[in-house]
Amino acid sequence: MINVNDMNLARKHFAPFFSNPENLPISYEYGGVAYRGFPFDSSASRRIIDANIIETVFIGKLDDNMCLYAECLTYKDCPAAEWTVWFNNTGGGNSLPLSSVKAADCFFGEPSPTVAHCNGDFYHADGYTQQYTALRDGAKLEHAPTGGRPSDGAFPYYRILCEGYGFAAAIGWPGQWSASFEGKADGFIFSAGQQTANTYLKPGESFRTPRMTLLAFAGDEARGINVWRRFMNAHVTPRKNGRILDPRIAMCENAGGLEFTLANEQNQLEAIKFVKESGAGANLWWIDAGWYPCPGSEWWVTGTWKPDPARFPNGLKPVGDAAHDAGMEFLVWFEPERIQNGTWLETERPQWLLKCQGDSSNHLLNITDPDCFKWLCETVSSLIKESGINCYRQDFNFPPLAYWTENSGPGREGMLENQYVQAYLAYWDFLLNEIPGLWIDSCSSGGRRNDLETMRRAVPLHPTDYGYGLHHINQAFRRVLCQWIPYTRGFVNSWDADGAYSDSTAETPYDGYKAINGMGVLSWVTVVNEMQKNPETEARAKIYVPIWKKFADLMLSGDYYALTPDHRDFSKWTVFQFNRPETGEGALQCMRNPQSKEDCIKIVPHGLLKDARYLFTQAETGETFAVTGKEAETGIELCQPARSGAIWFYKNEEIPSEFLCAEDNREK
Repeated sequence: MINVNDMNLARKHFAPFFSNPENLPISYEYGGVAYRGFPFDSSASRRIIDANIIETVFIGKLDDNMCLYAECLTYKDCPAAEWTVWFNNTGGGNSLPLSSVKAADCFFGEPSPTVAHCNGDFYHADGYTQQYTALRDGAKLEHAPTGGRPSDGAFPYYRILCEGYGFAAAIGWPGQWSASFEGKADGFIFSAGQQTANTYLKPGESFRTPRMTLLAFAGDEARGINVWRRFMNAHVTPRKNGRILDPRIAMCENAGGLEFTLANEQNQLEAIKFVKESGAGANLWWIDAGWYPCPGSEWWVTGTWKPDPARFPNGLKPVGDAAHDAGMEFLVWFEPERIQNGTWLETERPQWLLKCQGDSSNHLLNITDPDCFKWLCETVSSLIKESGINCYRQDFNFPPLAYWTENSGPGREGMLENQYVQAYLAYWDFLLNEIPGLWIDSCSSGGRRNDLETMRRAVPLHPTDYGYGLHHINQAFRRVLCQWIPYTRGFVNSWDADGAYSDSTAETPYDGYKAINGMGVLSWVTVVNEMQKNPETEARAKIYVPIWKKFADLMLSGDYYALTPDHRDFSKWTVFQFNRPETGEGALQCMRNPQSKEDCIKIVPHGLLKDARYLFTQAETGETFAVTGKEAETGIELCQPARSGAIWFYKNEEIPSEFLCAEDNREK
């Protein structure tokens, strides 16, 4: 839990940033002159947004054209600080050149820290690999994503570990950012911002910086992870109707085609009817790519955003209505930014497309064009409303950086990207404001656009396209993701047989191992045709879905600990713990991977009170044992059959059962 030591660290290190305009930790060049902070004569104002958030606003001017505006936030309930800066041309002519804009340019007087960093998602088994770099005097660490998607080959989240305390830093920029750390004899410098910015501003234009987030924590890295998770759920994880999103369990039916190119009204309605009658427990019906006209089953031919009239003659509304009648929400996939040749947008609105040398098939929708932006907002919001879509899933399957770069005019480097990012965020804000109760799934060739600004508006239901059925890889990915994003998915797929993995993606039947391994805040049962092929799946779902419901709630709101070493090895165990100290509850998620020769493993759980007695219960078998927190410090031995999973729930027996519940903070 967050304590006074965390808050004192935040006040010590972050409060000076906002004490006056000159201290704001940004730097830039304007007209060839270097600046730090805002001009000394800038105005400052503060207001209380709510019981926990204080906003500080700085406004200043560099000349008759360039006005600066900064919005800074501090929190009374979390040791965090955030800021975003806008450069606005309020004059009648072009501004002087703006360059070298660093949204964060901070010095911390803590020598020789260690930086924990990650390489993001890039469709490879080595994705989401966490590394540690010591920042000794003279050491440098520099990162930037690949191709303009913010978590493609880099991850805009960092943890800086000092002696007995540390910081977390996040870069909220769904574009091409860069970050650097430089060790000094008396501390270190952290800087970050849009990677390229060398532009003038035309009258009425704005250039905004990434939203920077810093968080302080007292203690070790494990504690820093959980202070961050609590900040995320308090102030970042999206809400529906004012309450944090509930966990979801999904099902779908693609009728055996490539993506959903064979989906139609009839097979969707029949599948939803089957799910409703089966009692499988799903609460989210999923239609992915391919519901629009797809010549030759080419789902990637995007740019005609209407349901295929041959397969969905009545639109998607009958499917949405059936899903709602079955007690499920309705998720539909979109990819509005990619336009292919021969589609409606390419033939009817070619002036809205950004093109790139070397790629004649993909075109980028120029959402910075006001007419294009208006059309996109109206078209997609109308389709969402008339179809009864509850979750808008947006994908992005090609890198945009070259399109931004090649279509920028002379002396305007970085400006098109900046305007595009502003439009992207404004588009999502429009949908969320226009359609009450809507929530968004962020997808970009898997997990390549999951920066913190995006995560304020969406949850990542698909954090990778790589190896859905490779359990040991998925466990490694989730190990890192849970440190940063509480609303994280598990993959229920299985591509193993006889203790080895197949090169194909052929599915093994739904069983306990698949179910336990795949339990995330978003999880799956299976696709309907797999359930129909294997009737025992229905019975198994009725066993594991109730277990998932209780576990997923703990996974979302509990403190997180990885109890086994980092590995990508299907001959080893993986054990995760989620602990809710406020109520004395928690859970262990235990996976004995397919080639493990060890029948048992000894783990040491975290966060237990030494003098309290905890009752552990295996969710599927009902087996129990009890230990005190002090006894658990020497280790708990857990035994499982080969290729199996188990959820062990535990609770402090000294807390009355009526108090063993989460706060009523879920959506209604």
